[in-house]
Amino acid sequence: MKKTLVRSLLYIVLLAGIVSFASCKDDDYGAIFLSLSSEADLDFTDSVLTLSPYSAGATFHISGGDGMYVITNPDTTVIDYRYDGNVLTVIPVGLGSAELNITDRAWNRYTLQVTVAYPETTYTISRIEGVVQGAELTQSQTLAIQRDIESAPLVQAGGKYVFTYTDKEAASGIVTIYPSASTSNMLHGIFTQTEDTDQTRIHIVLTNGSTYEFILGMTSVLLPGYDDSRTETSPARVLMQDVTETYRSLYPALEKAYCVQHIPGEAL
Repeated sequence: MKKTLVRSLLYIVLLAGIVSFASCKDDDYGAIFLSLSSEADLDFTDSVLTLSPYSAGATFHISGGDGMYVITNPDTTVIDYRYDGNVLTVIPVGLGSAELNITDRAWNRYTLQVTVAYPETTYTISRIEGVVQGAELTQSQTLAIQRDIESAPLVQAGGKYVFTYTDKEAASGIVTIYPSASTSNMLHGIFTQTEDTDQTRIHIVLTNGSTYEFILGMTSVLLPGYDDSRTETSPARVLMQDVTETYRSLYPALEKAYCVQHIPGEAL
């Protein structure tokens, strides 16, 4: 009798476990996902979102989980959010990094890592070229000027300019200059830029007081007739600096001289 009772109890426990397991499987919801609700040009990859402080924010649809979402934002000095039960909007508040956590009653969890930072543009220089114009210059004079220009650029091949736009109109900000690929002696300054029809004029003032004027544009526009046989998908651009006055006192026949810093095109 005692054995029968024990056996019956074991069957009951086993049956309860099976029912409980089946019940758990019925409640086994998928993971939570976020998807951008529009085709906006936003930097969002692998649960990492980067926003400009001037952005209106990013709008997402939430899917997965059991549909009963709880959203928490520990750092309201960096981001805020709005959720109407269907659409989630992440809004920049201040510079920095923060996490937005989405959970549900089935213990699913999604963490959106958000960085609010000023937009940046980096121009890496692939090569330096001296362009010299002067019908009365001798060939040796032309070559001498070209060599001088190419031997002492602000940024050598492999170096780069990093422009950080600190105003809403992206017309001014901070510039960090890496004179070469290997140097750790960065140059710092501020810049302003103005847009023309097919080129951008950039004025740089470094912390040491040095000033530089550049024109940014397509190679085909700034250097008409230039033979560029490279095969980048996107058009190549240049940063062009007028250095005529640096050499005119030595070469009175010089008409124009430019230091041309080539920016390679990028494959799309």
